Amino acid sequence: MKILKIISLVWTFYRSFIFASLLITASCIGLFWEYGLSIFAILFWFKVATLGVTYYFINSYKYREYYYFQNLGISKTLLWAATISFDLFLFVLFIFQIYKLT
Repeated sequence: MKILKIISLVWTFYRSFIFASLLITASCIGLFWEYGLSIFAILFWFKVATLGVTYYFINSYKYREYYYFQNLGISKTLLWAATISFDLFLFVLFIFQIYKLT
């Protein structure tokens, strides 16, 4: 399967909860800006916990959408691994940028 098709399908899946994820990331960045590096561990685990809640919510309420992606050759594991990795990458990237600014 072409890599661009996989990225497009993963992006389609990620769009269903990107607003909530970016809102949580933005609040973490605001707290990091205010309190500095001493709060990073708490923010990281908060982000991981909210990703767990998001995973539970999506699995509970949108389980039928997995059939769409499975029919196109994308497994549930690949969807979640890619989206969680991308989301954590964005979180760490934004935190690093804020750390460089302060």
